[in-house]
Amino acid sequence: MRVKIHARGIEDSLRVALSAMTDHIMKQLVPSKKLRNFISIDIRLKHHDQFGEAILVDPDGAGRYRARVFDIILDHHRMKEDDYGRVRGDTEWCHEILKTLGHELVHVKQYVTGELNWREAGLTYKGAHYDPGNLLEYFELPYEIEAYGRERGLLVSFLVYWANIEKELGLDDG
Repeated sequence: MRVKIHARGIEDSLRVALSAMTDHIMKQLVPSKKLRNFISIDIRLKHHDQFGEAILVDPDGAGRYRARVFDIILDHHRMKEDDYGRVRGDTEWCHEILKTLGHELVHVKQYVTGELNWREAGLTYKGAHYDPGNLLEYFELPYEIEAYGRERGLLVSFLVYWANIEKELGLDDG
């Protein structure tokens, strides 16, 4: 699997965490190493109209049937404040970025395994076409329920993994 981080003005530790989390979480979501070897993910931290988005890139025209190349866009600027307008501290802000990455990696898994597809009719999930008309319908989409349902658990899994790496390297405070 190839992971590339595109971001300006972020600390190296966040850049490393984004890459490490992508590797760690994709191993959980896509257990097949053979399948993961063909996946390419560019993570872009930049302004966007959503908090995050996983975009299927179709360089050769076959990607919509054999999804392997992705852009994940994370709008880290939007994540500076919580839903109540309170400014997040640095650690909380980083966790929000990583949690959103986990959410988008679930969508990458859905594309890679063929659960989520682009077809002539539009976006399909497990063969059914979905076209939400409003935000309430969006949150009821089965592929979003899975992504929202797993994002926090994926973050916790990564934070435990990260803490163990820091301990092994002697970087923890203890």
